[in-house]
Amino acid sequence: MADEEPSEVDELRAEVARLRAEVNAPPPTVEIPADTSSRTGWWRPVVATVLIVLMAVLAPLSVVARWAHDTVSDTDRYVEIVGPLASDPAVQAAVIDRITTEITTRLQVQSVTKEAVDALAERGLPPLAATSLQALSGPLAEAINGFVEEQVTTLVESDQFQQAWEEANRQAHTQMVAVLTGKDTDTVEVSDNAVSINLATLIDTVKQRLVDRGFTLVERLPQVDATFTIFQSDDITKAQTAFRLLDAVNTWLPILALLCLAGAVAVGRSRRRTLVAGALALALSMLLLGAGLNASREIYLNAVPTDQLPTDAAGAIYDQLVSFIRLNLRAVMVVALAVAFVAWVTGPVGAPVALRRGTARAIGAVRSGGDRVGIDTGRFGIALHAYKTPIRIGVLGVALLLYVMRDHPTGGFALVLLLVAALILLLVELLSRPPVPEAGATAAPAGPPAS
Repeated sequence: MADEEPSEVDELRAEVARLRAEVNAPPPTVEIPADTSSRTGWWRPVVATVLIVLMAVLAPLSVVARWAHDTVSDTDRYVEIVGPLASDPAVQAAVIDRITTEITTRLQVQSVTKEAVDALAERGLPPLAATSLQALSGPLAEAINGFVEEQVTTLVESDQFQQAWEEANRQAHTQMVAVLTGKDTDTVEVSDNAVSINLATLIDTVKQRLVDRGFTLVERLPQVDATFTIFQSDDITKAQTAFRLLDAVNTWLPILALLCLAGAVAVGRSRRRTLVAGALALALSMLLLGAGLNASREIYLNAVPTDQLPTDAAGAIYDQLVSFIRLNLRAVMVVALAVAFVAWVTGPVGAPVALRRGTARAIGAVRSGGDRVGIDTGRFGIALHAYKTPIRIGVLGVALLLYVMRDHPTGGFALVLLLVAALILLLVELLSRPPVPEAGATAAPAGPPAS
């Protein structure tokens, strides 16, 4: 028994030493270039501020420029943007109303019905029958109008229309983008400061459906060149010029914005603080871009005459066209806020230090709880502890690579990516264990050294 007691004491001492080393371990940090006190000079904050402001101006323009370029050069992206409009209730209602009006107006249903009733009355019908027939002319005209509208509605709300809409946009992509470039084509017309889409093909399809159902009266109609106005403004020429300019510089604007941010961090007195300021300025610029889109929406709605396009349909068209911009600005804002947080939390003094220490204590408490219930990661945990820094760099590098390789990252994608990376890093901290010191090397002497 005497031999077992020292062994148990040694084990307890080793466990206490391990827990003490674990609690006293330095909090996890992310290595970034350290600030130096020798970075003096009045010009540094001035130049850094100018570069950050320039970056904040170029960043929203970069997002808009990428939208302009992708909408013009990428057919799949263009179809993805305008395709959902075929199933939007507001747009469908506007198209149905416009086509129905064009057909019934040219048919002159009221006049044709009255002529037919009068012709029947002249055939010597009794006065009561003739009067009753005259009274039916109005309801008969309304029934014809309702029949035409029903056929138009059936077509526009069918899968056939949605498929035809997407296929037509795919095959005529270079024509449809005239809405944004201002170039006239056979199907898209830009005149009198207005952008309109020709509905002739769709009206011909409706006419054929009416004929197939026995309503041969529409065969007398000539070719109908009706248009569907989607934008009208006195400043459309300026908008088209800006669109072409942004499309031309879309590749360089993001590069210039990143160079401005890198230059500001390089010359700033405190690189960490400059990076925080630059990332927050980038996030703020995305918020301002979102506010600008909302303001432009009101301008757009006021520019479209309600007799040409209902307000709700105009709003649906605008929201769909700028949806790509909204998705990208959210993605950039999420990444900017993440960079600002990481740069701030690695600060050497103040709240960042307190936050890191609190986080380290919480992680240590979870580890101790796991140890008490018998959870021991053994050599695997020791290896994680030894290679924590390379693992952190690798996880963040993979997350950045996935974000860059994504064709059109959204805010949701960026947020999920950051959460997954943070979860992996947290698991590494929880599973890692510092090596257990040797009992003899860590045991403190019980009293003063013997003489």
